[in-house]
Amino acid sequence: MPAQETTTLKTAYADKVAADLADNTAEQERIRAELEDLQAQLAGLEADHALLKDMSAALGNTTAAVPHPRRGTKKTATAAGKKTTAKETEAKKTATAAKTTTAPTAKPDAKKTSAKKTLVKKTPVAAKKTTAKASEDKGPALTELIHTHLTGQSEPRTAQEIAKSLAEAHPGRNVNVNLVRTTTERLVGRSRVERVKEGSTVYYTAGVGVAADAQKATAAAAS
Repeated sequence: MPAQETTTLKTAYADKVAADLADNTAEQERIRAELEDLQAQLAGLEADHALLKDMSAALGNTTAAVPHPRRGTKKTATAAGKKTTAKETEAKKTATAAKTTTAPTAKPDAKKTSAKKTLVKKTPVAAKKTTAKASEDKGPALTELIHTHLTGQSEPRTAQEIAKSLAEAHPGRNVNVNLVRTTTERLVGRSRVERVKEGSTVYYTAGVGVAADAQKATAAAAS
């Protein structure tokens, strides 16, 4: 190899080594600076820890567990403990599920079942009796109340007037205008009540034959 080429290679290697040395030195300085900064932060935290520990003791909280700086070995031990706990929990769940599956099913009490059937059979009858009793407590049917009211009137009455009079005479009854109008129209269909319409207003009167019979009965009672 010529001497000139050898000199050129040595110069290139020397330049490369010098550049690597400079980079290495710069990297060391950077890491050293970071270490100094981290050491300063660690020193501050340690000072704060000691201060907080003294304050805790001064406040009388001596029974509380004071955390200490952790080491790498403790992490491994903690992870192993967690795995063991998870396995134990899973084993307990499996045992509980097995017990639940194999547990004998409780047989229904024959006496209680029979009592329930008897109660179901008797309930409709009791309900019917209650409904009949409630109907008796309400008094006469609404159709009879409306017919009797119109028979005793000398002038036609609207459904609203009839409902008002019946509500005052029978405060315990559920009497409203719509119900009275529907029931009165039913009496009209039976020819027991007559309907007269004047404009948009509908008036009701007792049937002519019915009213005449009522007047005769009233006269006979008076004599």
